[in-house]
Amino acid sequence: MDFLAIAILDSFILILGGTLTIATAGFLFVIYHQFILPFFILKESDRFIPVQTGDHYDLVVDEMSRFANFSIGSRTGQLATRCNAISENHLVFQIKKSKDSEDYTITVLKNGPSFYKPPRMDQYEKMESKESFESYEIIGHPAEFRISDKIVKDRMVNFIEISLTAAFYFTKLGKERMKFTFKVGKIQPGINRKVRFRGDTYGFGKEEGGEES
Repeated sequence: MDFLAIAILDSFILILGGTLTIATAGFLFVIYHQFILPFFILKESDRFIPVQTGDHYDLVVDEMSRFANFSIGSRTGQLATRCNAISENHLVFQIKKSKDSEDYTITVLKNGPSFYKPPRMDQYEKMESKESFESYEIIGHPAEFRISDKIVKDRMVNFIEISLTAAFYFTKLGKERMKFTFKVGKIQPGINRKVRFRGDTYGFGKEEGGEES
């Protein structure tokens, strides 16, 4: 009798364990399909949406390496515009932190037609191959850039504006750090999202019935 009771008990435990395993697997399957998978699908689809006025990207330089790269391109980079008039690595920002302070040197390299408006200045000027400035210069006074595929008579007819500012903030540990913010400004005359080109890029132009950006 004892043997039979033990066998029944073991069978019950085995069935209970199997049921619990199946229930747990089913629960995890529902969680994955209802919450996790849609999130990744949404994030993946976001990669193919052209930039819009107001988009912004924050960057904090790692304290160990004291260096960060931020690139703006057509399909690649931290800021992928999805615009076919923009080159890959059109603008590359190299941000280097001082060893003992929250002071940074920003070097900007261009690989496509670009205009640059230095902090506290009112006029854009044609950008040379490289520009440099210090982080304190862009606290409250952004450095601004215009990028496109061509410059005609020292003017850009179509362009995307990008600004860079810096501000201090406190970490959860109460330490003061500097945060850099890249923000998309005016897009002239806009990006036509109704016409998609090869490579999932779009061209400049207002959408039919749309408003100018």
